[in-house]
Parts: sequence; structure tokens; C-alpha cells
Amino acid sequence: MALNPVDLVSSAPWTRVVFTTYALSLSFFEAVILDALLRGRARGALILSDLEGVRAALSEEGARRVGRDYEISPVVCNRPGVFHPKISVLSTVDDTHLLVGSGNLTFSGWGGNLEVIEHLHPSFAADAFDDGAAFFEAMATSDAVRATDGNACRDVATDLRKAAERGQRNGQFRLLHSLDAPIAEQIALYADELGGATRIAVASPYFDLDGNGISKLAAMTNCDNVVLHSHPSGSVGAGIAPPWPYASKQQWEPVALSHLADDHRRLHAKTMEVQCKQGRLLLAGSANATNAGLFGHNIEASVLRVQRDAKAYWQSSVGTPPARQAPDDNKEAQTGSDIGVLHAKLEGDTVVGRILKPLGHGKMLASLRSPLRSAEVGEIETDEQGLFSLPAAGFELDALKTGRLILRLEKGDLAWEGFLSVSITLELIRRTGAIASKLFAMLSGTETPEDVAAILAWFKEDPGRLPVIAPLSGAGPAATNGTQGSTFVTLGDLATAHLTSATVSGVGSGQQFAWQRAMAMIRASFIEVRGPWHEAASGGDDADEDDVDALSARTSANLRANEKSRRYFAELLDAILAPSARESAVPIALSLAHFLADRLRPERHEVQSWVQRILHRVSDLSGPEADMIIATALLYHSTLQPGSGPMRARRFFVKRGIDLDTVNLDPDCISAFVAVLNPQVDLAAELHRARCAVTMGEQIRAYLAAADGRGPSAGFDDLKTSRHWPKLLRGLQNPVDFAKITVLDEATDFCPRKHILLPMTSKADLKSQGVAVCDCCSRLILNKDC
Repeated sequence: MALNPVDLVSSAPWTRVVFTTYALSLSFFEAVILDALLRGRARGALILSDLEGVRAALSEEGARRVGRDYEISPVVCNRPGVFHPKISVLSTVDDTHLLVGSGNLTFSGWGGNLEVIEHLHPSFAADAFDDGAAFFEAMATSDAVRATDGNACRDVATDLRKAAERGQRNGQFRLLHSLDAPIAEQIALYADELGGATRIAVASPYFDLDGNGISKLAAMTNCDNVVLHSHPSGSVGAGIAPPWPYASKQQWEPVALSHLADDHRRLHAKTMEVQCKQGRLLLAGSANATNAGLFGHNIEASVLRVQRDAKAYWQSSVGTPPARQAPDDNKEAQTGSDIGVLHAKLEGDTVVGRILKPLGHGKMLASLRSPLRSAEVGEIETDEQGLFSLPAAGFELDALKTGRLILRLEKGDLAWEGFLSVSITLELIRRTGAIASKLFAMLSGTETPEDVAAILAWFKEDPGRLPVIAPLSGAGPAATNGTQGSTFVTLGDLATAHLTSATVSGVGSGQQFAWQRAMAMIRASFIEVRGPWHEAASGGDDADEDDVDALSARTSANLRANEKSRRYFAELLDAILAPSARESAVPIALSLAHFLADRLRPERHEVQSWVQRILHRVSDLSGPEADMIIATALLYHSTLQPGSGPMRARRFFVKRGIDLDTVNLDPDCISAFVAVLNPQVDLAAELHRARCAVTMGEQIRAYLAAADGRGPSAGFDDLKTSRHWPKLLRGLQNPVDFAKITVLDEATDFCPRKHILLPMTSKADLKSQGVAVCDCCSRLILNKDC
């Protein structure tokens, strides 16, 4: 039994998915195809559609995920016809499938109508994959068509050629397309190879009224024996285009093809059997039996089966031509529209795009709308090619929450509309696959406990996925030459800043910029303070029993998810803080810890352990988490033994080259840490105490300066109260005694002279007090790094 196309769509984590279509229903695509892709964990999808399909889709208010979860790329015919092929390409690194048929990307095209579809695989149809590659390459280069995403067409062609190389070429399956030559001309050539056509049977929902296409096909193949299928259940769109060549001078024989006639759906299949002296040809695809489909300027694609020495042929019975109907003016009116079509992408806070049809240039009024809001952008300028750019700050976040952004341009009585493709979301899907929906929720602030657990599990699987990136332009280092800049980059900052691909340090435009910006936004979302999750109200005494049960089940599920999050984060933290791990991920660990403290409100000892371990590994305060690191260090040291906090906090900053006199404190950025660790803390006061404190290392350096004659005999009051002060004082007074003092740049566990292990008390004193006596040689040891 043949595999249902929807089942094929959901059967694998496809890395590239491309559909071509004439008519388009986004409601169908999102409800059926996109759902199947997500179930299969595919990485996005691209729809190449004729302008009429795009124009119709613009009115589908129910379609919300276009531009965010998948992309539409309009195709412009540079000749009078339309873009009409119905091709689906589904590929991974190791496998590729090709579907070619008659059904548009609509509910009817994928089940409601009687359609025909060929499912090809390189294991038996490598020739057709070569032909498909040539078609998509021509899409990117042919003068007959303008694909708004030529690079994507080239990528598809590459996938198809690689698949063909793995397959078997036997000449039995070919993909015919009309970019190089008319479909009918190619049919005639293959028929000649099989000795010439003797009978042609055609099933098509549409014909020329005068039968021109069929007449020319009969003449080109030198075959007068042509029969036309008359479908008992009627054809699709019979009120728009004739289902029979009623005005033809030649009387065509009506038949009922046995394999089609019993199907009660309306006919939209386009298929043909050409019997030849040495076999037969079977054609199935998009080409109607019209002059436009077989000979004209339409862009078509159909699969041709070449069956040499065939003995079995289509069976038929006597048919009756369908009754002629008057044209349906209402349907014709519905298909027309005065709205032009444009193509545009949202790259950061800038829209870049092009007017496609009708052509237009000059000054225009621009507006953007999403399901959340509409906004007038103002007047913009389009060049003679229809190219334009305009600012769109804030709409990126709208797309994350609701998808579907539409740009409208107006000039006098003319108007153009098009969907915005949101670069960051499409790149997230392309690179991250199924986890992208969880990341979208995180970015938009709508994440659930299950989302957070899934994201942490994803990071835990590969800590290299953490968004360790260069900061966005304008987010300077936390401390440069003693002056702290603004480093707290939030989603709000990203929403209001006018950033383009050129403003990200070291990053070009396109996919890399989109990925860089996505990583910046994910990193910023960890820093945002959102507060703990709250369960829905119970409903009081009048609550329905089912509602209470549902709430209880949801609460239990959330608790399980939160427990997973804590477990996954503990494992992730071990990986981030491992000696071999990159230090650039350590600040992100702190923002993740705060995010979990904010959302989950874990026990105090658990959060304190996270903070202590992370601060110990922090060495760089130049990233977006700089404000958080500063405030957290002050908070953490305020929880230690009374009296030791200010000095230890100061030591933390001094060791990292931070001048506390230039630090700007933002206590609000760690509100969750404060709530869990020390709700009564006054961080401003802690900063003041740390500024006033003097570390033992600073005192030892002051002592050494005084002993060397480079400074006053002051600034080391704690040393004066030490039990070692008599020896230290003699060192100040007598160079010979000073020469007996050993000075270290950092603590050691061994005697510097005899390399004998120091006693535990001496090691502890050297690390905490900066001064100790070596038992083996009775010498004083000073540690400048204390």
C-alpha cells in the first residue's frame, strides 16, 4: 500500500523541506502539513508559491505562524503564464524524497479532490532527481522566472543531485518541466523513442474551449487516436475553465477511465497515457491538457514513466462529455484582486524587501500589522527595481509571540502586501529543530515549566549550544579603563534599538546575523526578571470537580517539570564549571541560575551553592551579565560570616581588575537571588562597605611598598594586630630582617625554600590572612594574592 504523503512528511526529522504550489491555503498548511513536520521534528519549511497563491493567503487571518515557523517565497513569472508545479522535496543528510503531482497546497489538493501524485526515491528514480535538480537550478537562473529565494533553490538542487548520486539511473522515471522546453514537445520526443504514439488517453480537469492544446499534441505526436476522460463526478472549477473542449472543430472521444471513474471526488488530476509501438508513457503532474499547460508559458512539472515493451494499458468504457456550464462570474471575481505582492524579510529591527508585481517605485506609505497591533511606519523610498528598507523596531517580539507579520505599501490607488519572513525564528528552526518552539516561548515570555525543562535538557546534552556570543554593538564591556559601561542588554533593549546586520560586531548579513541575534535574544531572556510561576485559581466552592482534577494534574506536572529543571541544571553546571570547559559560558550559568531562582524559587541552600560555585569561576565581567555578577557578588558575600563580607567582596573585585569606585550598581537585576538568599540586604550599603574595606592582599602590598621605601608606613592596620607583627615591624626597620621574609604572588602548600609540605594551619593562614610562618625554617611568608 502506498504511503500517505502526510505520513511521509511526519516520518523523519527533515533538514530541508520545500513545496511548490500555485494555489495556497495557509490554514491547511499549518493545520496539517506543519503539524506533521513538527511531529517528525523537521527543521522548517519553505513554500515557493505563485503570486496568486500568496495573494489569497494574505487574507487568511487564521494562519498565524507564517514567516515565523515557515517561510513563503513568492515566484514571479516573467512571461504571461503562471507558476504551476506541485513539487515536494523532503531531505536529510542521508535521504531525500521527491513528490510530484497535481494537488495544490490546500485542503482539496491534499485529499478533497481526486489528484495524482508520484512518490520518487533515488533508489529507483535517480534520473528524475537529476531532472529535479536541473529544474531548481533553472529556477534560480532562468529569465523566464524570478524566484525571490534563489539561494534556497540552489540548495535544493544540491540535495537532489547528491541523492541522485546515491541512486540508480535506469531511464524509467523522468521529471519533465517547461522552463527549458514545452511539456508536449518532450512527450513527443520520448514517444518517438518508443516507435511513435498509437493512442493517447488524457485525464484533465481543464481543456481549452477550442481544444487547441489537445489538437497540437495530436499533431506533434502524429496520433489521431486521442480519448478524453469525462469524470462522472465532475471536475474542479468547471465554472471557471471548461472541463471539455466544447468548441473544438475535432470531435474528441469521451471515455471513462476505469481507474478514475469510480472515485466520487471531483477531478483535479492531470495525467496521460501515451501508448506507443514499443511500450507506453505515463505522465502525471501539474500540466493541464491546455495550450498553456502543454505548450504555453506556464511553468509546469510532471513525472514521466517510460515503460518499454509494456503489455498492459489503461482500460476505459464509453463516457459522456460533461454538460456545458455558463462561466461563474462570481468565482472569477473572487480570484481577482487589486492588491499587489511584495516580498520582505525582518532582519533584526529592519525590514528589507522588494515589490514584485505590479512594478512600482518612488515614495510610498508603509505600515505593519500583526495579530497584536498595526503601526504606521511612515514614508519610505523604493528604487527603480522596487527594492526598499525600513525600520520596524519591536515587531520582532510580536512575531515571536504570534507570528504573522504583514507589510503594506501604498502609493496613490496602488497597494502591495506581503508576509514578513522573520530571520531569527527561521534560523532558530533551521539550526535547532524541534526545540525551537520552546525557545520561542522563552523569548516571548510565555514559557511553561515543561518548556524550561526541555531547554535545559537540550543544553545539558551539548553545553556548546549555550549562547556564548560577541555582545551586540553598543553593549560595551563592564569595565574598560576603570569605567563601567551599560551592559545589561534586555529583550526590551533589543526591541527598541535600531540594529541591522552591520551593527553586530564581526558578523555579516544573512543567516549568520540572524543566528547571532537569536543567540543574543536568548541570552537576554535569561537575564529578564519574570517572577515565579503561579497556578491558576482553584475556582472556589463552585469549581467543577473536573476543573479541580485538571488543576491538580497540571500542578503535579509542573512540579515534576521543575524537579527536572533543577536536576538538569545541576548536571549542566557541572559541565560548565569543569576545568576543561570554556570560561565564556560561566556568566551565562549565573543568568540561568537566576532565571531558575526567579521562576522556581528553590531552597536557599541550593541557590547559595549555585552562586558560590559560579562566582568562584567568574573571571570576565565584560558580557551582558556584568551587572548581575556585580550585584550577586555583593549579595553572596553579605550572607557569609558577619564582618568578613566586605573584605571578601572587595577581594573578589580586586582580583578581577574591577575598580569599585567606578561600579554602577543595579540591585533590581537580581531580585530573585535577593528574595531567596537575603531579603533584608541593602546592596548599596554592601557596595559602600566593600569600597571602604581593604583586603589583606592590598595591605600586604602597602606593607611591601613601605618596606621598600615606596610608600608610607600606613594602610596595613590588620597586619599591625597580627601575632606576626613583631617580625613584620623589624622588616620595616631593618633590610636584613626584611630579606628573611618570603613574598609569594599566590598561596602555596609547600615551603618555598625546602619544598616541604606546610602544616594545615599555615596553609589556611596563608590563604585567608596572607601571612604565615614556615615551621621548617621559621621564616615569614607573605601572600600578595590574599
